[in-house]
Amino acid sequence: MAATNLREIFFNRTQESLAIFDKDLNFIDVNEALLLALRLERDEIIGKNVCEISPGIEKTERYKTYLEVIKTGKSFVLDEVRIHPSLGSFVTRISIFKVGDGLGLAAVNITDLKEAVNELETFIYKSSHDLRSPIASILGLINVANNEPKDFETTQYYFTKIKQQANQLDFILRKLVETTRIKQGDKIIHLINFHELIEETLKSIHLMKGFNEIEIVKTFYSVQKFYSDKSLLIFLFQNLIDNAIKYKKEGVKDSFLKITITDENAGVKITFADNGIGIDDNLQKDIYNMFFRGTNAAGGSGLGLYTVKHCIKKLNGHISQESKEKIGTTFTVYLPNEKTVDTQNK
Repeated sequence: MAATNLREIFFNRTQESLAIFDKDLNFIDVNEALLLALRLERDEIIGKNVCEISPGIEKTERYKTYLEVIKTGKSFVLDEVRIHPSLGSFVTRISIFKVGDGLGLAAVNITDLKEAVNELETFIYKSSHDLRSPIASILGLINVANNEPKDFETTQYYFTKIKQQANQLDFILRKLVETTRIKQGDKIIHLINFHELIEETLKSIHLMKGFNEIEIVKTFYSVQKFYSDKSLLIFLFQNLIDNAIKYKKEGVKDSFLKITITDENAGVKITFADNGIGIDDNLQKDIYNMFFRGTNAAGGSGLGLYTVKHCIKKLNGHISQESKEKIGTTFTVYLPNEKTVDTQNK
């Protein structure tokens, strides 16, 4: 195979964003992944200076590193974190190295890797604390029960308490299994009837505490045939409706959740707007993290919005939120249509 063909395969088919600069930091070459990330055409970037393509970069540590590499020939690896106000942080690992008189750059999104490490650390911490708490309670109750008089009433009391703790532990573990299944399972695409899907979802959670204390208003403006994974959509709706019920204002008779579904480009936009307690501005970037809870008042596992995030990620969509304390929260979900050649004929 010719060397040019090998270069084409390596340079343009890798998932890493690659660039080569001259000694003045003008672009000499870039690959398709970088053009896609920058949303530029090749003729819009080749020959241009990095400061033209990324205004303000000259004031950053990364720019200083570029100059250091050109001067010394020493290679560097940087992890650059960018914070989105509602979606959290995105992490890019950037390798910078000398190429001739200039330098080369390779960048790859490692957000998923960072999240996986953080989630593993969080899981280990929670396993040694929160998950162990019900087990410790059960063992303590058994120990106390063994030293109490063995009458029926006392026995029933301890059995009830042990059952409550066991149920709490079982609930958290089932949520973890559910989330793992969502992240690792295959999608099964169906034609979606949102009317039926929401009714099925509401039926599945109608025994939830507080369900009858909130008005759920459904509005449909979607007319296109929409294809997606029904099970993932039900998980998504269950958790966002559950969230609105848990965090409604106590003692308010006009609590509501408005679910609106509209066509959006080649997919659908779904909004979940409530008039609940809202979310503190400082907490909004963390609400999709594993085991995160903005308040302990409503209980729960801290896995609801974490599960929502992974549902949407599996469906190739995205989610954002707007929230004000004591006013309410609106989650906006965009999902693409998973229509394929096969599904069109079904």
